[in-house]
Amino acid sequence: MLTHWRDSAELRIGTMGLATIALIGVLGPLVIPLSPTLASLDVLHAPGAAHWLGTDDEGVDVAAKIAAGARLALLVGVGYAAMSVGLGTAIGMTAGYFGGRFDAVVRWLCDMLLCFPGLLLALLIGFVADRPGIGALIVALAATGWAGHARLARSLADSVRRRDFIVGVRCLGASHRRVLFFHVLPELAGPMLVQGTLAVATGVLAEASLSFLGLGPQGVASWGAMLEQGTAIVVQAPWVLVAAGLALLVLVGAVNLMGDGLRDLLDPRGDQQR
Repeated sequence: MLTHWRDSAELRIGTMGLATIALIGVLGPLVIPLSPTLASLDVLHAPGAAHWLGTDDEGVDVAAKIAAGARLALLVGVGYAAMSVGLGTAIGMTAGYFGGRFDAVVRWLCDMLLCFPGLLLALLIGFVADRPGIGALIVALAATGWAGHARLARSLADSVRRRDFIVGVRCLGASHRRVLFFHVLPELAGPMLVQGTLAVATGVLAEASLSFLGLGPQGVASWGAMLEQGTAIVVQAPWVLVAAGLALLVLVGAVNLMGDGLRDLLDPRGDQQR
């Protein structure tokens, strides 16, 4: 795997980009001891020694907001990916392995949920709850986001259960639980891991979109809110829009590159075909 990491430009660049954003989020409060939410009189200060990325129209340090926004983006992205992929894998794997009525219900439910984008549900919750918290946002996105992952896991499990080695271990007396966890799940781990990396990007973009519309988590700095703010003051302070846009581009691009690199690592035959 280390050799592939060295040889794969996508995986290498993606990992370094994600690590950079994570370090900014973790070390930001230590390096930039300024509040990312409290206003000051130093309004629209251009980037310089006092404020590396300048300040916005409320006098808030842009670099401090970028660091705080990185923590929020990673929290929502990773939380959404873990919840949606974990739930989707469990439901889809079970449905694909056992089949029958449960499988039919899962397929019908997935079709219904995929017709209703998760962002719309999050928007609805945002209107009703008047800017929900981070946990509520993650749950709202995962409430429909798991369906796509469940469909993939179900298809893979349905294919795996028909293989000879699965039939063999069942003939030897292995329980369904053992077959699922020790034989089927490992076959699904690679594709679902790739799905997880892509789901991180989906969660990040969803949070940014909601915050841009003013429906994101309250009381925390968000790149989406910075984009909305930056568009209003782009002439006076273009650095606000540029900083938030570049941060979002780097994180989403890095995660997608990691997903492509992991896909090539876990499925080299598919890479050769491409």
